Amino acid sequence: MDSGITKVNDLGIKSELEKLFAKIKLLIEKNNNFKEENYLFRQKIKEMESQISEMKIELSNMNSGLLNKDREISELKNKLLDEKKNKISGDEKSMLKSRIRELMIRLDTHLEQKANNNF
Repeated sequence: MDSGITKVNDLGIKSELEKLFAKIKLLIEKNNNFKEENYLFRQKIKEMESQISEMKIELSNMNSGLLNKDREISELKNKLLDEKKNKISGDEKSMLKSRIRELMIRLDTHLEQKANNNF
């Protein structure tokens, strides 16, 4: 009878060990799948980091271009303002021309009088 009990116990233990090994095998497969998935995720992260770096460089280049354009626009605005400051309106020009003519006439008259007085 003891051998019958031993056989039953051996079969029970064997069956439990087989179940345990099956579970361990399943866990190992899951672990390997997770490792593979983790590796793929890391590769994807590296690709994304590389893309982000490229985009940062592109953004920096765009910002530099914008700063240059902004500087150029500011320079052009300043030139335009300087031209407007130095520019004389049509009325002012005609006033200046008439004033210059008046002064020239007065100067001519003065020179003529001086010349006549000398003779």
